Amino acid sequence: MAGDDKQRHAKYAEVQDVATALGRSIDQDGTEGRQMQYWLDKAERKVRSRVPLLDEWASQDPAYQDTVKDVLVSAVERKALNPEGLRSVMTQVDDGNIQQTIDSTRSTGEIIILDEEWEQLLRIDNTGRNSIQAQMDPVYVPLPSYPYA
Repeated sequence: MAGDDKQRHAKYAEVQDVATALGRSIDQDGTEGRQMQYWLDKAERKVRSRVPLLDEWASQDPAYQDTVKDVLVSAVERKALNPEGLRSVMTQVDDGNIQQTIDSTRSTGEIIILDEEWEQLLRIDNTGRNSIQAQMDPVYVPLPSYPYA
């Protein structure tokens, strides 16, 4: 960005929203807070790239604005819970091993918007998927009979 331009921050979610979701305190000005802000900004840029009417829809519908916030916070929360993208963790304690497999939605190490979240953001209705919609026949209007009597 240009030197005197301020960096654009995420409009719909804040670092404190992520802190609440994670259940811990995050200093917004600290290293972790700046990292969370960067991830929120990145998540919102991803959403804006696929939802060009984001601001318009959010300004018209407070429930949609809450959905956007939820999606952004969830994406950053997934990243924060597994920033390296580990798929499996093994811990050795004395003579025993503990192995954990991490949920695949949290194992990419990237900011990911899940398919279900895209459906909410793009306002896709799934109820009619894989179903056939019967079309009604058009209204039949008889033509006048010729010759006129």
